[in-house]
Amino acid sequence: MSNHIQVPLKNLRFGHEAPIHPSNARVTGRLDGIPELAANIHSRGLIEDLVVFDDGVPDIWFVSDGNRSLAALRLKYGEESSELIDCKVRPADQAFEDSLAVAVMVHKLHPVDEYEGFARLRDEKGKTEEEIAQQYGKSEREVRQVLALGGLSPKVREAWRNGELKADAAKAFTLAADHAAQDQVLEQLRAEHRDEDGGVRRIDEYDVKEVLEIDTEGGALVEFVGIDAYVARGGKVTLDLFGVDHKVSDIKLAKKMADEKLAAECKRMKDEGWSFAVSLQSVGCKQYDYTTMKAEVVPDETEAARLAVLDDLLASAADSFAEMSEQHRKAFLEKRERLQAIQARAFTDKMRAKAGCFVSVDDDGLLKIEFGKVKPAQKEAAAKVEKEERKEKKKADTKAAKAAGQPAPEPTELTNALKERLEAQLVAGTLDAIAACLDTDELKSPLAQILGRLVCSQVKVNGSLVSCYSHGTREKLPAMRDAMPAAIVNEKIAKRFDAEDYFGSAPKGFVIKAIAEAINPDEARKAAQGSKRELAEFAIKNLKGSGWVPKELRTAHYVPPVVKGAADVPATKGKVVALKPGKAKKPAKAAPAKRAAAAKKAVKKTTAKRKKR
Repeated sequence: MSNHIQVPLKNLRFGHEAPIHPSNARVTGRLDGIPELAANIHSRGLIEDLVVFDDGVPDIWFVSDGNRSLAALRLKYGEESSELIDCKVRPADQAFEDSLAVAVMVHKLHPVDEYEGFARLRDEKGKTEEEIAQQYGKSEREVRQVLALGGLSPKVREAWRNGELKADAAKAFTLAADHAAQDQVLEQLRAEHRDEDGGVRRIDEYDVKEVLEIDTEGGALVEFVGIDAYVARGGKVTLDLFGVDHKVSDIKLAKKMADEKLAAECKRMKDEGWSFAVSLQSVGCKQYDYTTMKAEVVPDETEAARLAVLDDLLASAADSFAEMSEQHRKAFLEKRERLQAIQARAFTDKMRAKAGCFVSVDDDGLLKIEFGKVKPAQKEAAAKVEKEERKEKKKADTKAAKAAGQPAPEPTELTNALKERLEAQLVAGTLDAIAACLDTDELKSPLAQILGRLVCSQVKVNGSLVSCYSHGTREKLPAMRDAMPAAIVNEKIAKRFDAEDYFGSAPKGFVIKAIAEAINPDEARKAAQGSKRELAEFAIKNLKGSGWVPKELRTAHYVPPVVKGAADVPATKGKVVALKPGKAKKPAKAAPAKRAAAAKKAVKKTTAKRKKR
């Protein structure tokens, strides 16, 4: 039988910390929403007892059910608090099953029920939006969202409950003027979505916004210029509480105000030394004639630390900005602002004098700036300045290191030029693989043959320049690589890999890491004792043809070379194996290429099975 006890908070531990019976079935999202839960406990108190067990640690009780509540209580009172917490004792050997049963069997309220509950707090209890926000740890914006959904017409709510509407579609109904308008839209969509059997196909967000004639561009522009500013100029807005698809009365006014604000941003950019700054829309299709000046973007230690904190915070955020919580929105905007400042700082005054910026409004109604755009006529002059500034920076860094009694700093990133060459090699290898597949059973159908040749004709590689007639086609290249046989993809990309160029151009640290991965760390340490030229020669002799490629060329099919012991000679397909920088032994007999043979065997086996079918 369960026993009820009170335990000082400082004597409670999470169930997964138990030494004998670790018992917290929830792994993902253990700390999600803890501040909100703490706010609710502060307002309402702990409604349910924690379920605890004794796992043999003196004076300590472990929680099998209520671990999130424990985290919230610690946030409220502090980990060393003596606050007495109501608990219910269960046997230790049943602790994990207790935790799992509660996690699996709990049924979350349907969103309609949840939202109706919030509406009752306002209408029946007289609570304000601010009071509800404090009680449930939400922002007032989030409370307004809840109340808007709770205020949907009864017919719309019922359609949502029975699955006729998706959640996004229900949210879109809040853009209608009143219940009568919502019901009218619902009946119209039901008629349009009725199938031959009399059933109604599920209604989605796009369907609702199309009937309501929502101009998505207008909403983003009004968000950009500011709702209050737009209304002050005579515009009217029905707010989209769940995004930026606001219903605006005058799209021309929204565009005019956005142009004015963008013009002000362009003036600010030119005042900062850029040779030009224009709206992206004003450039139109000619934007593709511009090139982009490369600049090294490196945050300092303080910036890098803060960005890491923001990344951790945003790891649990919704995919779109519109759906983020208030806390995640603030983190997103801070990260965006910091990255923009770091990127702008990378361009020197001389570089800015030869380049400019495009400004535009993104889908979330936020300002987007593209730095370092170069006009076609300025391409050669900009490239010269870019090269000169890179040399000056290297000299300055070397001088500063020497003054500090330190060796010259080694680059920690591949140059943009090398990255572009690697990207071109990856695309070229992909096209080679597609062409090779045309001669196999993988693409034997006439339709596949046509589509394969069409893709190859749309993408062109000229040196480090990749051009594509269709942006969508280029975006699908990774999926195409994943779908093709591993043996073909690995072979073609490895063949395109320019080892001489990579090892001759990559920073020393990258070359050392490559040797450690392809041979072993001991050989990498030995090779690192030589000069940069000797290190590159060692890598070229030993890694070219070994199957090793840099991460920029690795696909889902990539299989790294088998790392050997320090005394072993690595398998390099007959290539010279240098055991000391700059020196080489006679070619050793290459070990059989087992992985390659196995991959080819697997492809043949798969092909044979398909033929039998």
